[in-house]
Amino acid sequence: MANDVTYNAKYKPLFRKARTRYKVITGGRASGKSHAVSGSLVCDTYNDDYNTLFTRYTMVAAHDSIIPEFVDKIDLFGLENDFHITRNDVQNMVSGGSIMFRGLMVSSKNQVARLKSIAKVKRFIIDEAQELTDEELFNTIDFSIRTTEVDNELWIVWNPPRDKNHWIYRRFFVDAGVDITHNGIVGDVEYIYTTYLDNLKNLDASFIAQAEKMKEKDLDKYRNVFLGIPVGFKEGQIYRWNAMPESEWEQTRITLGYGVDWGYTNDETAVVRADYDKETNTVYLKEVLYRKECQPRDVAKAIKEDMEIRKCGHSALIYCDPARPEHIAELRRHNLNACKAVNKNKAGRINYLQGFTVFYDGPNIGKEADDYSFKPLPNDATQFTNEPMDGNDHLMDASNYVCCTHLRRLGIVNDDDMR
Repeated sequence: MANDVTYNAKYKPLFRKARTRYKVITGGRASGKSHAVSGSLVCDTYNDDYNTLFTRYTMVAAHDSIIPEFVDKIDLFGLENDFHITRNDVQNMVSGGSIMFRGLMVSSKNQVARLKSIAKVKRFIIDEAQELTDEELFNTIDFSIRTTEVDNELWIVWNPPRDKNHWIYRRFFVDAGVDITHNGIVGDVEYIYTTYLDNLKNLDASFIAQAEKMKEKDLDKYRNVFLGIPVGFKEGQIYRWNAMPESEWEQTRITLGYGVDWGYTNDETAVVRADYDKETNTVYLKEVLYRKECQPRDVAKAIKEDMEIRKCGHSALIYCDPARPEHIAELRRHNLNACKAVNKNKAGRINYLQGFTVFYDGPNIGKEADDYSFKPLPNDATQFTNEPMDGNDHLMDASNYVCCTHLRRLGIVNDDDMR
């Protein structure tokens, strides 16, 4: 099966009997990770009747986003008659082995407990693991996926973010004394590292040209995006925030409210909850919603569910992009305290928010913060204006709306601070 398909030699450990409990599969864009992982998992379903649990932090629709890649492998291997495909599972009818696709987090927040109850899990995969900012959640999974019947494995598949403080980088590389580019076994961990340079024969010329162009224009971004190396903060980056799971936030914090940036046809609607600890002047941002094609009723549902978890009551203020007053009115019809956010002098509001220590929890807010940068001067790329570059900034705007508007109400910020 897999012998008829060409894989990078560095991925051989995926196709042989496990020698360690953990596999950390690291790489940049187009390194071939997904191709190799899906192929190896399809092949492994023939070995026994145990289950592989394939997870992501959030998985809205596995049948649209992930399962098709596995179906492609089954078709490529000519094994269509051996498998039964459903919306959330790929089952081998010959052996009984299956690959199950689940999200780690759902609105009820009880998904991990349900995953623990699934029987005969041999292998637990966390795909796009950089989205998982809570190390304790990983520890819960790690302690739970242990049986006496079989040697369990836990795979971490990730594209490292810029942030050198991400727990995966700290735990499996910095603390272990292992370089991010290492291939091989250290202790109970097998490391696999690849980049697009290992996969050139499967890439078209336009992709390679895109990579080379970024290499010339922004070397740090190239090293992070295409080589999968955490490079830390960059010149011109507006916010220097760090990830921290909500479970570790200060208990003395208060909830400021919610910020909403409305999405349109091709843009995400973003909702952020902001908490504030006055003693340390720290803002904590929780990503509540980030999705395209959202209606106000979807926003209302997400906010109410988060309010129940946070126990902050439905009286919390919701600061919305004032460009859609009809959406604000609909949130009010859902018995939410929605109002217009301060939306003047974006540069002033950015400058104000830079004065706080900020931690965030959420899979997309860190990506936006990493890319959110000031425009360089036309004649000097090393110097910057006070205006942000156009781009993907929906969660940044939502954070700005709630923090600046509410702190203005509290008198912690005034209009002069945002001029």
